[in-house]
Amino acid sequence: MTRCRHCLTKAGPQNELCPVCGLVPDKRFRNLTHTEKRVWFHARGIRVVAMCHLTAAVMGILMMPEFAVPFAIAMFAVINLLLACGLIRFSLLAYKLATAYYFLIGMVMVISIQQGIGPLIGIALALAALFLVGNRTAKAIFERRVPEALYLEEETGSA
Repeated sequence: MTRCRHCLTKAGPQNELCPVCGLVPDKRFRNLTHTEKRVWFHARGIRVVAMCHLTAAVMGILMMPEFAVPFAIAMFAVINLLLACGLIRFSLLAYKLATAYYFLIGMVMVISIQQGIGPLIGIALALAALFLVGNRTAKAIFERRVPEALYLEEETGSA
């Protein structure tokens, strides 16, 4: 099996299209249309968010002895690890859990906004992750319906 050049998944192409991102796996980036480049951007953005979750999980595990409540940090690490695995596989369940998680983290940070610069950074990270994972193009990737969404957008001319 080969990797798709765009979404980096190990999946054999079906009908010359990647089953995850819906693009031709061997097509160069410079030859992609505008809407295909948007799919490429969001597929790579999902992978970046998944790597950030993986990093947060490892940091949580390494920093567990430093905190007074190691069980809470362990649960934080497990949640981040599960989200990372699901997002790397472009799972629809991981998409739903991740968007709910980002909203939850954002609300907690908004409530604790008066505690310094940390909540502002948390809000910015939650919004960036929500932008990369929780938009229309990313949802089409997770639902494996990108080819229909691409051609429908090209016909209607919506962005």
